[in-house]
Amino acid sequence: MTEPDNGRVVVSRTEGRYWILAAVLLLISGGFVWMALASTQRGPDVMGWVFGGAFGLLGLNLVRRSVRKPVRDELIVDATGVSRVIGGVVWALRWDELAAASVVESGQKHERFQVVLSPARADFESHHRGLVRIGGGDFLVAGIGLYEREVPRVREALAKHVGVRVERVAPVLAPPPVAAAVPEWMPPPVRPSQAVVEIHVNGWDRAAQWWLRFFVLAIELGLGAVIEFGPHNGFRTACKVVFAAILVGVSWREIAWQQNRSRKVRITLELSAAGLRWKSYYRQIVVSWPEIAELRTPMRLLEFRPASDDFPLRRPELDELRQTDGWYRLPTALSATAMKEFEAHIREVLPGGVAWVS
Repeated sequence: MTEPDNGRVVVSRTEGRYWILAAVLLLISGGFVWMALASTQRGPDVMGWVFGGAFGLLGLNLVRRSVRKPVRDELIVDATGVSRVIGGVVWALRWDELAAASVVESGQKHERFQVVLSPARADFESHHRGLVRIGGGDFLVAGIGLYEREVPRVREALAKHVGVRVERVAPVLAPPPVAAAVPEWMPPPVRPSQAVVEIHVNGWDRAAQWWLRFFVLAIELGLGAVIEFGPHNGFRTACKVVFAAILVGVSWREIAWQQNRSRKVRITLELSAAGLRWKSYYRQIVVSWPEIAELRTPMRLLEFRPASDDFPLRRPELDELRQTDGWYRLPTALSATAMKEFEAHIREVLPGGVAWVS
């Protein structure tokens, strides 16, 4: 964060350049390559080329990222107002459009604080679509948070031009009341209420895969019989070509089938009495039922509408999932098989206060 003499405060999340780290990696790579060239033994020779190539690729990748001009990602507070820059200016507010501002603690681990702006005019939202409306008629500066060390300077810069409200903590939902064992509108659950239903989001249809294997085996046996016992003419040659093509295609599909079930590719959606959890090898998204007002599945994309207007303030880490209409969309569409499982089990765990539109 920078703060020049004119009182301009810039909170920057622009990705930096990596020249120093790239140079270090390339030097290490050069050392390994030199060891490989100077070695007269097979073991150090191979190790030098392997490690030298690995460090060289990492260094060249950082050089490539450093050569490109980084996209500006900044929040600017200056004498003219507050503006948000992502590449170019996304939105800008004048001070006369604001009545007050506050820095709210969101409870996140790293960027724990969010900037909240209070408009001075009733038509504020129609002129500034880039801001996220939250409870109380305020607007959240989404997409960029503040570290604790940045809060005093930002608060001071805001206080020079507009009233700064007493800092508050983002509201936390109270635990849901204990509901009846079976709501009146819901049929008795097939599973116990505490069961967790795990759905393979990007899973394939297992029955279809087994039927495909059966038909391919039958076709391959038929073609094999023609190739082995049939007349030696053009038809036999065509059967060989078809046999090879089917073998390659089935082998590719089997590899893709196994890849789809591996830990790094597999994506799961867990439904329970507590809420839903979307989980991949690299990321996990957990949302409880009290935070959700409504579910919908357009084009097999699972979306939810928050129950509280303060949801963007309380869960800023999910801002990239937010759509223009205020709904939140999970990253991956459900496969046809996963959609059938979802429709079969959602009502077993869905509380009475949460609607679902298929």
